[in-house]
Amino acid sequence: MAVVLDPLSKTWLAEAWARGFSLEELVAANPFADVTPAQLARGLRALERSPDAEVIRTLSFRLARMEWQARIRRTFGGRPRLPSVARLSRRDFLERHYAPQRPVRLTSMMRDWRALKRWTPAFFREHFGEVPVKVAQGRDQTPFYDLNVHHISGEVPFGQYVDWVERTRRSNQAYLVANNNGLSGPLRALVKDVGFFGGLMDRRRIDGFVYLWYGPGGTVTPLHHDTTNILFCQVRGRKRVTLIDPAWTELVRDCVSFYSLVDVERPDARRFPYFAGIPKLTVTLGPGECLFIPAGGGTSCARSR
Repeated sequence: MAVVLDPLSKTWLAEAWARGFSLEELVAANPFADVTPAQLARGLRALERSPDAEVIRTLSFRLARMEWQARIRRTFGGRPRLPSVARLSRRDFLERHYAPQRPVRLTSMMRDWRALKRWTPAFFREHFGEVPVKVAQGRDQTPFYDLNVHHISGEVPFGQYVDWVERTRRSNQAYLVANNNGLSGPLRALVKDVGFFGGLMDRRRIDGFVYLWYGPGGTVTPLHHDTTNILFCQVRGRKRVTLIDPAWTELVRDCVSFYSLVDVERPDARRFPYFAGIPKLTVTLGPGECLFIPAGGGTSCARSR
């Protein structure tokens, strides 16, 4: 009996096939240890016979045209820059960064955040210790753990998780991430401790717009891109972030959904020989600092320290 590919590997296969990969190239690039060459061959034949094949090819052609435009931008765009400033007015932020989609590091715009003083392990235990939160667990044993976050997340009392973080200090095994929607649900009361940058952010838009990450040092967010503008704010600890201009997305195209297969910190030069030549911006954020990551750019990898 033929083994059916799971949705994740089907998606990857369809994207690679639409881009013109041959079966030999698909087998060489296959990121799934449990998917055999024979399964890829069967999946490829099914795609070729699909009534949607022509539509997929048409969309792929349109994508190729967009990537051609990106190549022109790479040729004439110059080296990327990441300015670091203490504060920006609303007008300066909108005109210099939001509208032209340019990243910026802001070092002193979180001074009014009560979270900088209040959010300690003791505070969380006292006020939210019994609150159940969803934590992604078993990340080190789960391929594409960010894509599979809902499958590997389970409820634990927040205080218990806080104790684990304090004992562990450094691990990528468990992480309370944005997709667990803590600030839109059980930890929503914490929103009163954050600031909204003098009206730059809309205080009325919280659910689905304000998220929380909480974990020990060593947690990793894989290389990915977002479809919305991000203002990433660091409250405790330090976070190292690598940014890649979206004009280079084509060269990190070995993707599943929004995620690349490239490990930014230890890229496989054999599988991804082009990656070393891609310009990158790396910044380490400390408490009270934030980073504006434009939509689609900031293809980013974040590691807690």
